Amino acid sequence: MRYGVYTKSFGEYGSPKVLRDLAVASEQHGWDGFFVWDLLTSPAYEPPVADPWVALAAIAEATSRILIGPMVVPLPRRRPAKVALEAGTLQELSDGRLILGLGTGAGWDYTRFGESARRKDRAERLDEGAELLHQLLTGEPVEHAGKYYRATDVRMPASNVPIWTSGFWPRTGPVRGARNATGLFPQIRDEADDFRLPTIDELATIRADFEKAGGNAHADIAIWSPSEQYAPNAEAAKRYEEAGVTWWFQDGSEIPPAELHCRIAAGPPA
Repeated sequence: MRYGVYTKSFGEYGSPKVLRDLAVASEQHGWDGFFVWDLLTSPAYEPPVADPWVALAAIAEATSRILIGPMVVPLPRRRPAKVALEAGTLQELSDGRLILGLGTGAGWDYTRFGESARRKDRAERLDEGAELLHQLLTGEPVEHAGKYYRATDVRMPASNVPIWTSGFWPRTGPVRGARNATGLFPQIRDEADDFRLPTIDELATIRADFEKAGGNAHADIAIWSPSEQYAPNAEAAKRYEEAGVTWWFQDGSEIPPAELHCRIAAGPPA
């Protein structure tokens, strides 16, 4: 089991300096990764808002060991070629420590800018965009003519970037963006529509759905603690590790940076 810190990029966390300092503390105190949300706005707008790629570049320069990444990039509202270029650049800057998470993103980040937030459109764009992104990162010439994206006589620098996908369970359709993905970050809500951890029994179905959609059979599976109720501990980590979970994220979205810093200083459960 690896342990990561996972935090939003707006409000009190909207400063790249705050994110950088938390990442540095995470490395110093034995955590394995530091991951940042990728949102343009939040339902209750909380300025400032930090661009995750710029913040991660600062983090890459200030650290040397921990894995880092945006978790997750809403690929349907981005251009895959630009994401490929950013990912390749950050992977070189960080000496190979980037993990790139992909998802469909929040609906308000589309509608507030006049774009369609239809689930079907976003799902299809994620599937096609992820396929193109994988091709662009190979360093080979790319020819792509799809429903949403085109690439003609394109060749970009080769970069070995682990790509994870994320989505909600239980699902009624395929896991989007799963083909060739090397990791999965599942999201689950309870009856009150709050986030929660998956149960041990649910994980078997989640992995099976992921592999059926083309995900790697030996993929990383990451879970996260959205509240204190689900905070990681060594006893629970052992059970989840036996169920195939490889990462557990400590979330910082519901507490101020100073409190998260104290949790980071306490070190991961193991």
